[in-house]
Amino acid sequence: MKTENVLEIKELNVHYTTLTTTVVALKDVSLHVGPKEALGIIGESGCGKSTLSYAIMDYLPLNGASTGQILFKGEDLLALSNKEMQKFRGNRIAMVYQNPYSSLNPSLTIGFQLEEVTMFHRGFTREKARETAIETLIDLHLGDAVGIVKRYPHQISGGMQQRICIAMALLCRPDLMILDEPTTALDVTTEAVILDLILELKEKYDMSMIYISHDIGVVNKVSDRIAIMYRGEVVETGDKKAIFDDPQHPYTRALINCIPRSGVVKEHVKLNTIPGYVTRRSAEESGCPFVARCEQKNSTCEEQYGMKEWAENHYTACDRAYATDVPAKKLQVDEGSIPDTGDAEHKNVLELDNVYRYFGHAGKRVRAVDGINLTMERNSVLGVVGESGCGKSTMGHTVTGLYPPTKGRILFDGTDISVSWRKRSPDVLKNLQLIFQNPGRSLNPSFTLEQIIGRPMKKLLGIESKQERRKLIIDILKKVDLGEEYISRKPKQLSGGEMQRAAVARAFSISPNLLVCDEPTSALDASVQASVLNLLVDLQKESGASYMFISHDLNVINYLSDQIMVMYLGRICEYGTKNEVVGSPHHPYTEALLSAVPDVDPTKTRGTIRLKGAPPNPTQKIVGCPFSGRCHRKIGKICDTTPPPKVDISETHYVYCHLPPHEMDIIATKKGM
Repeated sequence: MKTENVLEIKELNVHYTTLTTTVVALKDVSLHVGPKEALGIIGESGCGKSTLSYAIMDYLPLNGASTGQILFKGEDLLALSNKEMQKFRGNRIAMVYQNPYSSLNPSLTIGFQLEEVTMFHRGFTREKARETAIETLIDLHLGDAVGIVKRYPHQISGGMQQRICIAMALLCRPDLMILDEPTTALDVTTEAVILDLILELKEKYDMSMIYISHDIGVVNKVSDRIAIMYRGEVVETGDKKAIFDDPQHPYTRALINCIPRSGVVKEHVKLNTIPGYVTRRSAEESGCPFVARCEQKNSTCEEQYGMKEWAENHYTACDRAYATDVPAKKLQVDEGSIPDTGDAEHKNVLELDNVYRYFGHAGKRVRAVDGINLTMERNSVLGVVGESGCGKSTMGHTVTGLYPPTKGRILFDGTDISVSWRKRSPDVLKNLQLIFQNPGRSLNPSFTLEQIIGRPMKKLLGIESKQERRKLIIDILKKVDLGEEYISRKPKQLSGGEMQRAAVARAFSISPNLLVCDEPTSALDASVQASVLNLLVDLQKESGASYMFISHDLNVINYLSDQIMVMYLGRICEYGTKNEVVGSPHHPYTEALLSAVPDVDPTKTRGTIRLKGAPPNPTQKIVGCPFSGRCHRKIGKICDTTPPPKVDISETHYVYCHLPPHEMDIIATKKGM
């Protein structure tokens, strides 16, 4: 049986049998991938994206069963035995997983793990396998490939680990490579390098690809066509430009409108959200999978639902994305004023005076925060952005007292709080709260939401009455769209988005003046992220709280912030209003960050600045500029030997850089967003 497609999936169904029910993970999925074509698959968590990849690789668990056809170059993979599949897995079809930490064996060297792939699949000798491994690492632009193969996974960075996993997939020169969210946990600059490499290697090795992600901007960078999945079904497929310019399924349109992007800011636009959440699909269910959440539905939806060709090579299961008989949701928000809070004598809610935070002993100290001077105005949002390891979270944790500063002073509403949280007054603890990145780990799994939210009310507000606390808890839960029925639920009974809302409710339950948000939306789907961002904007308008919002996502930072601070290796690179930093960047590192941000609009392409190397060792004292070793605009030895001066661009905008003014103006005119 011959086919021109490398992969052709026909009416694939996958279900899981549990003790109580049968869960449908995939329903009548039909897709194809042509030679040297990249297919992007997008959808929220629970839509069946990863199950599709596991079905192709025959990696379904014992309680999973599949029907239909998966034709790989004409051969039906579902008809093969486990032993027969061994000649396809890793050899002709390779897969790169989301988490490199769980893909690499921590007790084996990188070289050994790469060598065993070609020794098993291609019968290479160990010498030939080592030679091929080094060649592949060089193809991935990994410096010192000979040295890397001798290391263990924990001795290299996360971005290098992901490249090792890609190298492992490439060793057998597969015809098809499946990538399951391989850049989700990476910094934007590292992500840009990985995406560029994927495109480069696709052409070099004449591979076809399936790229799975919940980030439309990332998929746009690497894909030729896009398939949108929802609750186990493909609801729309087409060229990436057609999907963005003319989405026909309401779910596709809703996803695109959820995502912050260049030009979308809180002052003008309220992000769209999708009501409800992705639910499990039973075997008895039929019809449109999106009907329960669709705002464009009408009485004819069910009878007209079904995949059809909308335009050439553009297929959709629904054509009501732009239906005019149902009013479209208004995006404009009211220009509400933010009430003033705190001590009127102090204009600034937070001041950091030459703050340092070191870890480790004197001989080998890690300089996590290395001399930060910062003034944060009341009732504002300060966005803190930078790569992993730049000190963002450490600075936030130092402000909240989880770590006392090694040196320097922290002033909160004019009060010196340069001590551990244990030594801070109840009033400071009440007015300075923290939202962690992972709500699942910050909420006590043994407590109900009533206990979790009520505890700070009792401890810090002194509300002893359980009835009074319950009334306040119900009010705050309604504000975060959880409802009274959630009061008796425990964290394990909540989705990821609901847990993050519960964490926000706990923080706001005692009306803080300053909230430190440490990457609170990084692990959330687009719709849930939009919902949490809208919630933070609304709560600020109601309470007047100030936010220090930490993230590596510049689109989110640009949407929410009033001021932006760019950090690198514990120091400030650039600071200013969001219009100044995003619209007129003056530091080479800011320029590189902005150039790497993937855009939802596939027509907006920009030259990515590929940062080479890795940040310097944080245990070594840096004499000059910490960014000089990776800077694409380095001007000479002065960058290595002399600390960069503070250069004022305006009253609210400054950078630390040796570049002359005309070079900084060049950066500003070649902005990334």
